[in-house]
Amino acid sequence: MKMPEPNDMNTPEGSEGTSTSKELSRRKFLSRGAATAGVVAVAGVAGPGLLTSGSPLGAGVAAAATTSKAGVGKGKPKRGGTAILGITADIDGFYPPNNHWDVNGYLYANSIYDPLTAVAANGEIKPYLAQSVTPNADKTVWTITLRPNITFSDGSALTATVLKNNLDALKASALTGTALKPIEGFTVTGPLSVDVACSQPLVAFPYYMATQVGYIVGQSMIDGASNSTPPKPVGTGPFVYDTWEPNDHFTATRNPHYWRSGYPYLDQITFKPIPDTSQRESTLKAGGVDLIFSIDPNTVDHFQNQSAYQVVDSLQQKVGEPDMNFIILNCMSAPTNDLRIRQALAKGMNQQTLQKLFGGGLGSISTSPFPQGSPFYSSTAYPGFDPAGAKKLVAAYKKEHGKPVVELGTIPDPRLIKLTQVLQQMWQQVGFTINLKTIQQAELISNAISGKFQAYTFYQYAAGDPDINYVWWSTTTIGPIGGIALNFARSSDPQVEAALQTGRSNSNTGVRAKAYQTVGKRLGVDLPYLWLGQTVWSEVGDQRIQNFANPTLPDGTPGKPFDNGILFPTQIWMAG
Repeated sequence: MKMPEPNDMNTPEGSEGTSTSKELSRRKFLSRGAATAGVVAVAGVAGPGLLTSGSPLGAGVAAAATTSKAGVGKGKPKRGGTAILGITADIDGFYPPNNHWDVNGYLYANSIYDPLTAVAANGEIKPYLAQSVTPNADKTVWTITLRPNITFSDGSALTATVLKNNLDALKASALTGTALKPIEGFTVTGPLSVDVACSQPLVAFPYYMATQVGYIVGQSMIDGASNSTPPKPVGTGPFVYDTWEPNDHFTATRNPHYWRSGYPYLDQITFKPIPDTSQRESTLKAGGVDLIFSIDPNTVDHFQNQSAYQVVDSLQQKVGEPDMNFIILNCMSAPTNDLRIRQALAKGMNQQTLQKLFGGGLGSISTSPFPQGSPFYSSTAYPGFDPAGAKKLVAAYKKEHGKPVVELGTIPDPRLIKLTQVLQQMWQQVGFTINLKTIQQAELISNAISGKFQAYTFYQYAAGDPDINYVWWSTTTIGPIGGIALNFARSSDPQVEAALQTGRSNSNTGVRAKAYQTVGKRLGVDLPYLWLGQTVWSEVGDQRIQNFANPTLPDGTPGKPFDNGILFPTQIWMAG
């Protein structure tokens, strides 16, 4: 799964403000697939030996192409060298069952671990560490068969028993176990095969194995997970864990025994967390890093069409559900537990103005978690800008409960602070009192899980299949204030739950598309989220770093080039 992350929207130059705020856009709560990210492309599952067949549902999502050759290697790959990547934040650890992985967690994981499956460039799911993932007739049992002769970085063998122990640990975890709730158990059926029994048809199961619950670690990590000092990460990935100094850098070195022949090209890769976007951009220009990641749309404009840099952005993607920027509202905490307040906030928010100020000239207004062009998109009843209507709703609430006071939070990023200041002005004009608060990202996520908030800035929901977002939207994952809940908004709509159940258990692509269209429509009525627009992820590299957006999967097919802030470092090489 992928943890949600605080939004990192851009801010216009010259914008002024006096207060602080906080935001939650921590890209995905558990990991990219399992419990947090949403996905658009589900192809349905085919016969034995195959993961999927047919045309992925997400293939219709529109894309805006920029530089076609950006991120693709020029010339013959060279072996050796070090790549330094500037990322948006650090993570809290490397152990899939326990740690909260956002985009950065996946970047780390793709360096030292391998997922069981991965998303191809056309949106289909493909085997990776697994040799195959196949279902029974009704998709209530899935068989994972591992590739043979693979060893971990500590020399131990990857076997079915180790796979089962990984899955058992993920299932037992309070964090990742929620994502695996439909799974009843795991049975070793051969030296390299494990059967996964589900309580209901789970058509998106192969996509789950491309998320946090699909990364396999060595047995020594599982055995040492209960220790106060967890063991160093042990994986089968292209690089081997070397050093990690939290909030400073993480370095991994080439795995000389990597099972994918010829890979990786680099001798070493280092990730440097640089939370401030301006500083990240400056560090790239100064040569302190070779490649940066950004969710500030202005980054694209700052580097596009400059011969010294290569720019790849998420708007180029034609498959999958993208991340969305939004304000998340707590539907169990006053005053945002009152639908009239959520409606007033939506009506009092001028999306066009916000897009103009913070959209960097990219993207468009959103009324659903699914973008136009997606098979899951449908027009919704999401309220348009209507300040007069907002004032009436606020007045009606005020007669019963007094003037509504809402705390709007974000992380300490200047751009996000300015965003919340603009929202504060808009909402105070229709009768609200808006208090702004800034907190660190880790605390913001913790508060979202426990329901100790009213409104936060957020971005989330990128995924390969919409069912990956089940835990974020389901009524079954709501907890009391102070308890653990993956439905952070604590939104309870039985029509959403019914549609989610249909989507996860029906293999018919038309039925699934209609189900998730219903989800989008109902979210536009219940309003747990106030949509700000599609997140514009970008990666910008100098001309030395090659092939960072051109992954090849083990079967030789192209992988998804840049998955909303996530890449595979396996194929990267350095020129010069």
